Amino acid sequence: MSAKHKTQKTVALGLVMTVASGTATAFETPYKGTISGTFISTQIDAIPGDGVRAILGSFAVTTRRLGQITSQALTEDVPAATPSGNCPAGTETEFTLGSGRGSHRFPNGDLLFLKVLQRTGCLDFDTLTFTTREAGEFAGGTGQFAEATGSWKISGTAKLLVVDPALEFFGSFSGKLRGTIVTPTRIRAGK
Repeated sequence: MSAKHKTQKTVALGLVMTVASGTATAFETPYKGTISGTFISTQIDAIPGDGVRAILGSFAVTTRRLGQITSQALTEDVPAATPSGNCPAGTETEFTLGSGRGSHRFPNGDLLFLKVLQRTGCLDFDTLTFTTREAGEFAGGTGQFAEATGSWKISGTAKLLVVDPALEFFGSFSGKLRGTIVTPTRIRAGK
């Protein structure tokens, strides 16, 4: 048997074993950065019939490895039935997650979808400050994020800048994002 024929058999056997074993490599990419942007109340009722309106946030995520990312998120918070103990002193009202989804747009146009699984918001009416902690999972996307999974956490502070008598509002937000994106192929930074 020639060396070429032996090499071809070895490569073929290796491919068959890889396919037969059903194993796939998953690549984990750290996703961390700073967030800043604005939010506004909407007329959207993400949980039909609960009487609570959703909040639309538009913000940027600045990362060292993946570049500048633009983002939007729609969340609907509901008053917490019982205090969690996670809010600082001075909190008049605590909120918990009703519903939450978001998308992050990367420099090449690829989208990464986020699902909020847990959220605690603490509102101090005296300072019009809202502190928040939330956690969730990545839920696919487009391009290199089509099969993305993984988890993330955000902590931050919001400031209500305008509140009218009908409780429509507009404000600013800043915070930190920490997570891990899991994909079947390596994420190409800045691509």
